[in-house]
Amino acid sequence: MSEEFLDELHKISHDDDWRYKLLMQGVKQTLATRKSESAFKRYLRRKSKHITAVWK
Repeated sequence: MSEEFLDELHKISHDDDWRYKLLMQGVKQTLATRKSESAFKRYLRRKSKHITAVWK
């Protein structure tokens, strides 16, 4: 999610119903952008980023 979106979400009170609707809209937008990515980019994002330790 973009920084602007998260800033707007932080400004809204936790008791406000719009907060949850806005959050769901942001999640749907994020999933749509990930779905439109190429298969190679999805693979790179899924790939493990672990650094193996050197054996001693």
